[in-house]
Parts: sequence; structure tokens; C-alpha cells
Amino acid sequence: MIDSRARPLVDREHGLVARRIFSDPALYEQELDRVFPRCWLFLAHESMLPRPGDFLTTAMGSDPVIVVRGKDGELRAFLNTCRHRGNRVCLFDQGNASTFACSYHGWSYNTEGELTGVPFAREAYYERLDRSEWGLPAVPRLRNYAGYLFGCWDDAAPDFEEYLGDLKWYWDLFMCATWNGGLEVVNGPHRYMVPGNWKIMAENLMGDHYHTSVTHGSFFKLGQVQNRGGYEDVQNPNGPFEVAMRPAHGCGGVYTGQVAFERDLQIAERMGPDVVDYTRERYQRLQRLIADVPCQPYSVGHGGMFPNFCWSGNSSATSGRTFYLLQPKGPLQTEVWVWYMVEQGAPRAVREAHASVGGRAGQLASGFFAQDDAENFERVTESSRGVLARRFPFNYQMQLGREGDWEGQADWNISGLPGQVGPRFGESIQRQFFGYWSEMMGHPTEGGSACE
Repeated sequence: MIDSRARPLVDREHGLVARRIFSDPALYEQELDRVFPRCWLFLAHESMLPRPGDFLTTAMGSDPVIVVRGKDGELRAFLNTCRHRGNRVCLFDQGNASTFACSYHGWSYNTEGELTGVPFAREAYYERLDRSEWGLPAVPRLRNYAGYLFGCWDDAAPDFEEYLGDLKWYWDLFMCATWNGGLEVVNGPHRYMVPGNWKIMAENLMGDHYHTSVTHGSFFKLGQVQNRGGYEDVQNPNGPFEVAMRPAHGCGGVYTGQVAFERDLQIAERMGPDVVDYTRERYQRLQRLIADVPCQPYSVGHGGMFPNFCWSGNSSATSGRTFYLLQPKGPLQTEVWVWYMVEQGAPRAVREAHASVGGRAGQLASGFFAQDDAENFERVTESSRGVLARRFPFNYQMQLGREGDWEGQADWNISGLPGQVGPRFGESIQRQFFGYWSEMMGHPTEGGSACE
């Protein structure tokens, strides 16, 4: 019997992870202090805030945050908490405002975070209150990267590009797509609660190709998806591949060569001649961009940036992207925020199809995939909380010890892909994810990096 009580919470060498990390309240509180403030976290996309005064509210870990475009056009982020008694100064999800006023005592702040209004200031403070010292706490490090706004509280954290590591290459090519006009938000955020720990969902979205044919098997049996690849009897030389990257990022469903493009073209033919033309033209632009990459990558199906920002969608001509922010709401609850994004030049049929498929099949609360996954996440959480169950660690041993020496690797069309490129079924991404989580938490771990 493998008893996790005698092991570290994360044992990379043996591919074991203690169940306790998905339910323990004390560990959750440590995460909020040691993980989230030290990472670059997704805040917004600039297309959500086009005008001065536009704002939205979000969270960084458990802390509420306002993201606002100032009068000068700059994007800023502040803690959504009044400096007087801590009440939230913005009670709305999004909107446009020139002032954020606390509903308790009326202290008010402008879009630059400055304290501008104090009721009865002369009588109450004898004009001795230094307003410049009592503005909203600003997120000290912001990075607008191709329209995506990220924030970090830790001055000692690496620069954003360094934090991205090899993910930057995939991000630039497939998630930003500035070579094709960039992306814009067309729908969202949609929100729903899932009874499960945020890490269960993050590691799934980052690199769990293994679960799809089983968890979502009923959806495929209904014939809702055509030209579905990735589940042939053997690994196809052109993908899909899963890629593990430092410090703890991952992506999967990576296809190379012309196979995915030809599949995309078949879909485009059913959508209309304008989509066919767009698909061909986009492919030519992509070919020019990756002319020096021997394997000729075409699409990425899913992935994630540690700790809680993930995405799915084939990132191809006929598909948009679906982005997920996994907001922790306690050790046993996660609020899932979902946005739909498309390339700005995509035809109307592509835009409509992405929203329609997402609502029917994807990760909206109404989607097949979301309901399938949420049921599993809930059962995993509940069945792992028991005193006896916690003695038995989770198994993350798939392809353990084969990193960089995969069976059949010599035949794979992967030359030029950054990161540790692995087969469709593997858990290198998960071992990397939990190993880095353990390092940030300051807990002992066994084994080195899965990407080494």
C-alpha cells in the first residue's frame, strides 16, 4: 500500500501527488499568500475596455481588483477595497465611470486610483488627511502583451516574457495572432461555480488529452463533431502532441504539417465560400511566418499559463479561442470565467459557429463538455476528502521516465517546436505543474523538473 502520509505532498520522481492538496483549508490559505501574489495573473483583454472610463472587476487570488482605462488611455489595476474601512468601491462587473465611491462612508477615487472625495473632510479631519497617501492600492507590475493585460504583485518575480518561457512562442503564434490582426472578445464573461479545487481544472485544461474520449464519449457518439482526430489507434506523426514548458505551463492538441489544415478546409467548405477563401489566405500568411520552422505547425487545441489562466479551441481558421480564468473560491469551490475570442478578420460564419458550438458543446454551463467535466471534478473532490482516501496519492506516472525518449519519437514531425514535446497521452505537464506549485509553497518535493 502506498501511504501518502509518509511522502511529500508532491513526489515528481515517482509521479505521486497527495490528495490533501485539493481540499486542505490550511494549504489553500498558503496558496493565496505564496502562489497567486508571486505569479503573473490574467486581468483583462484590452478589447473589453475600449474607452476612457471603461472598467471591469475581477480577482487576483482571493483579492478583488478593478481594471480601468484612465482618462489618459492607460490601463491600470487597483485593489477593489476602500482605504477607510475596506468596503468595495466598485460593486459592478463592468461599465464606465469617472469615479468609484464607497457606499459606506463615501470616500471616492478617480480612474487613476487617487482619493478625490472625503465627505466632511474639513470638519472630520481638520484638513489634515493627506489624500495622496490614501489612494487605492495599485497593482505594481502590469504588462499589456498583444492586448492581454497581466498583473503581478511581487517585485522579485521574473519579467513577464521570462515567466512565459517557451510558451511565448506558442502564445505569439496561436493565442495572440497579431500576424492576422490579433484577437478580440466577442462574448463573455460567462460564469459558473464548480464544486472542486482550482488545480484539478487547471491541470486538466493544460494537458489532459487522455480523458476526452471517455469523459466526453457520449457527445462524440451523438455525432456532434465531424473530422475529429487525435484518437486513432496509434500516435500520428503530425499530432496531436502535448508540450510541457517551464516553469509550469503547458499546451496540447498541437498539430503540424498539412493534416490539420486540410481538415480545416473541409470544415470551411461546409461554412461557405468566404470561409474557404479566408482559410486559404490565412494559411498562406501563416506559412510565410513559419517558413523557417521545419515541422510547419498549424494549430494548438488547449493549454494554460500557471497558475489559473487556460484556453481551448483549435486556434485555426474555422475556430475561435475560449479562454478560462479559474477563480479560487475556497479549497472546494472554483468560479469559472469564460470568454470567447476570435481573430479580428474572421468571417461572420466563424464567429457565429464558435459561439454556437461553445454553448452546445463547450465549457459554458450549458455545454456538454462543461457538464461532463464538472461532474467528474465534483466527484473527484468529494471522494478524495475522506480520512482513509487521503492516504492514497493520485497517480501521475503516465510516460514517467520517458521524457525526451518517447516511443516512436523518431518519426514525429516536431522539428522546431519549443518546449518538451511529448505524445498525446502523457502527464509531464501535470508533474511540472504540481512540482512548481510545491516549490512556490515552500514544501519539500522529490525529483527534478519534468522538462529537464
